[in-house]
Amino acid sequence: MITVKNLTKKYPGGVTALDDVSFEVNKGDICGYVGTNGAGKSTTIKILTGVLEFDKGNVMINDINVKSNAFEVKEIIGYVPENANLFNSLSVREFLEFTGTIRNIEKKKLERRISNFLELFECKDIIDTSIGKISKGNKQKILITSALLHDPEVIFFDEPINGLDANSIFIFHDLVSFLLSRSRTVFYCSHLLDTVEKISSKIILIDNGKIKIDMNTSDLKKTENFSSLENIFRDLRSDQKSKKYPYENLFD
Repeated sequence: MITVKNLTKKYPGGVTALDDVSFEVNKGDICGYVGTNGAGKSTTIKILTGVLEFDKGNVMINDINVKSNAFEVKEIIGYVPENANLFNSLSVREFLEFTGTIRNIEKKKLERRISNFLELFECKDIIDTSIGKISKGNKQKILITSALLHDPEVIFFDEPINGLDANSIFIFHDLVSFLLSRSRTVFYCSHLLDTVEKISSKIILIDNGKIKIDMNTSDLKKTENFSSLENIFRDLRSDQKSKKYPYENLFD
């Protein structure tokens, strides 16, 4: 479970990234967290994973306080960041074994899980290849694998399908469904509104550091005039920008 109360984060220069944000994500939910660039999405997810300090508020992951027990929180979460720097000089095997060792996974269990994940993502043939020599899509598969090896209770995804081909995206979403069947909590941050709408049980829309929508997906779809999450997003942006760009002048 994720509990956020009155969360505020300001950056140098007076920029307020998060302004008194509060929400809850229950155990076994997949929460789609959406917003435009600069809305506060990545700031939120970095705070929830203990990567970034915050100015005010309270953040709990499975009843553990993130600020006072950051290490304990990191033991029970998995995190796939939007941009990650992997150890390019290591082979896939070396990197995943290193990750599993840090997570205190027993050696035989770790070897079994590495093999299972690489088989799932259909990339067992790259296990002894240097990470710096594999494709962007395969790097993303390795990043996802490293985040899930220890079977975390709460999982944070920040644009997790970047670089994946269509088949790998299907595999990833089947994997997410499997995680939910095991009562894992998933916090899914993405710009892909159609995907978020399809897979999420809860939608949170943040804009300019404030929560605009916080509803179960089923309830949101029952609201008057609902057609799609994308159209809600378009309406929100239209309200803020009354003047539309004159596209007919674009190539003058």
